Amino acid sequence: MQRANINDRATVERIYPRAVFQQEANANARGNASVLSGVRIVSAADDSGAFDLVRASRHAGESDPSDGAIFLSPAVPGAVPGSLAPAWDAAYARFIDKIIATVARAEFAPSPGPGDARLRGLRQ
Repeated sequence: MQRANINDRATVERIYPRAVFQQEANANARGNASVLSGVRIVSAADDSGAFDLVRASRHAGESDPSDGAIFLSPAVPGAVPGSLAPAWDAAYARFIDKIIATVARAEFAPSPGPGDARLRGLRQ
């Protein structure tokens, strides 16, 4: 797992570089894409703004658990008016902003401790 910081945009960009964003946004845009690629926010930001962020993939029909990690996947940006090329730079900046904003408001359930029912497994 890698640590990023909401107060240092470059830490997020190191984990999820623009070239990876562009490649994964294109792959996610395919009509038959059954697996989406992007990032998973694994923890809330601590007092210094640090949080865990990893590159990740998941099935297109899968949803985030109610108390766990948050998955974000990039999309192909629209074309710039007067140009045939998509606005990759602006789309990448918006996606990094989205990661930071999501972490800033994220609330995660506390980790399970001894005796927590989540650690006991399936009981019959």
